[in-house]
Amino acid sequence: MKKFRLPALAPMFATAALALSVVATVSAFAADPGVTKDTIKIGMFGPLTGQTAIGSLPLLGAEAIYKNVNDHGGINGRKIELVVEDDACDPNKTIAAVKKLIAQDQVFMIHGGWCSSTVLAIKPELARTGLPFMDLAGASAAISTPVQPNIFQPVATSNTVAKVMVNFALTKPNTKRIAIISHSDEWGKSHLVPIIADLKAAGLEPVETAYLERGAADATSQVLRIREAKPDFVLAILYPPELTIYLRDAYKYGIKVPTVTTQGVSIEDMVKRVGIAAATKDLFVFYPLNSTLGSASMKKWTNLYTKYNPKAPVETLSFMGMTGALAIVDSLKRAGRDLTREKFIAALNKLNDFNPGIQSSPLNFTPEQHAGIQTGKVIYMPGNHPEILSRYPGK
Repeated sequence: MKKFRLPALAPMFATAALALSVVATVSAFAADPGVTKDTIKIGMFGPLTGQTAIGSLPLLGAEAIYKNVNDHGGINGRKIELVVEDDACDPNKTIAAVKKLIAQDQVFMIHGGWCSSTVLAIKPELARTGLPFMDLAGASAAISTPVQPNIFQPVATSNTVAKVMVNFALTKPNTKRIAIISHSDEWGKSHLVPIIADLKAAGLEPVETAYLERGAADATSQVLRIREAKPDFVLAILYPPELTIYLRDAYKYGIKVPTVTTQGVSIEDMVKRVGIAAATKDLFVFYPLNSTLGSASMKKWTNLYTKYNPKAPVETLSFMGMTGALAIVDSLKRAGRDLTREKFIAALNKLNDFNPGIQSSPLNFTPEQHAGIQTGKVIYMPGNHPEILSRYPGK
């Protein structure tokens, strides 16, 4: 019997099999930009330079989480690759940085933003692309309200901060006269509007509202107007440089009433900046953390932060970006090995009572709610050690 041989077909089958193998491999590891078989690329941005460079501390804290994850094997077989940009809290620089991260670096997602104005500046681009975005520490409620499906905010919003500030001031006995000093920018308004609404709900109106602009070198006129109004309490909506100027001038001109301010500053940094203990002894700061930095419950996170940032200051702001980073890591794990942006966002939307022990309250995200933190307390420095309060300290 004659045997038939098909020498030409064997190479064809082999070639076809190889091609199918290549296609299968590509489809398994190239579902979305920023994901390879062994890496997940995350873009980050924050003010590494400029007057608001204190806002780089939350970014360093988040970086520490990602580096620690990599040192322990990564996520579902992949290491996190970070691409970090400096925006100096300048909206124009932020827009350029985000466009670069998306188009040139082709990141899987972005985790960034210290100044609310910069995050709001990139919302249209984020909405257009659908790229997953985790706010680093921007507080404006407009970041997450109304809900944008791909934007998540793991810090207390300006609405929450405003309510806590007003309620805290009103726990001081016989507080009837409240003055406000604020920036007039978007970040300032995002706190000022709900503060005025909360005061109105309590039957009060500000006895004075003074504006101190970003970059101001003197607050004399504002301080004198506030002093003339004879307030029982001052609510300050200022970034660190301007709050420093206000507190020094308020002390200089004899304003001896307490001040409560936002989470945009840390108590440790302000005590050092002002340099006059008497000027900060009645300064109360919205506190985004669960416990004081020297507590046993924060030791784990302090050690982690200093391990990867041995020369950076350890302050409240150093830990504000950690919970968002941990939420990202948790959701990446739950999204599985076959990672896509859609699966990652779905995992974030199921984050329920997420509490690694850092932030002031558990983090919760649903498809209808992307503002994850709803409560908070305040902190102050009556002596050498800070104390956390929910009410004005009694005599």
